[in-house]
Amino acid sequence: MQNTILLIDDDTELTDLIVEFLEPEGFQIHVEHEGESAVKRAINQSYDAIVLDVMLPKLNGFEVLKAIREHSSTPVLML
Repeated sequence: MQNTILLIDDDTELTDLIVEFLEPEGFQIHVEHEGESAVKRAINQSYDAIVLDVMLPKLNGFEVLKAIREHSSTPVLML
């Protein structure tokens, strides 16, 4: 069974690099580049972990975390 991670970061080069490193290790990575869609995805799907950038456009990482916490206790690693 694969561990599924939601990666939330607006830096597409960084997210591509993280996916490149983690997928061969057996992780399934879902990527979102902005806060609103990330919150929707985080509360509508089940993840083993969320990696969340603090500096996002529109909603910042802290606002995203607060919204996710209203519905989910999934572990979150803040970048």
